[in-house]
Amino acid sequence: MAIKDVQKYIEEQGLVDTTDEESEKPIYRKPGFEGIRSFGEMEQIFSQFIREHRDAKRLNRAQMGTMVGLHETIFARYERAFSKLQATRLIHLCEILDCSPVEMIHAAAPHLFGETRKEADDKLKLMLRILDMPPSTASSLLGMIEGLVGERDHSGQS
Repeated sequence: MAIKDVQKYIEEQGLVDTTDEESEKPIYRKPGFEGIRSFGEMEQIFSQFIREHRDAKRLNRAQMGTMVGLHETIFARYERAFSKLQATRLIHLCEILDCSPVEMIHAAAPHLFGETRKEADDKLKLMLRILDMPPSTASSLLGMIEGLVGERDHSGQS
């Protein structure tokens, strides 16, 4: 069943009426630490993230293109933010570059991780540590945390 009062939902979520060059109509977004980044700005951040991680792995564009199943010049479009990353391509690139999609999303939208830049950065560090934990450690930590705060659903309700 749909929400009866969408305006109330918009206010509760802290969304603001804005525009983006990619949308003909007004859209609602959550402001970040530096205001609202356009979709194009976020694509630029994704592009930079991919380039930096590819360089860190010492892979060239031709090698990446081969692993992604694209010609080098087509792959280069992602690194220049000419082509938009779909979620499936983002996941594929993270598989190849051995990084977490969480890192890439944090780079473009850190405000989704906390109320302040420090809180968002700390939560990212924590998530990455958890992803690197052995399964038994992660399971033990989860049990301990659930014992402290109780199990909650994703909305924060017990």
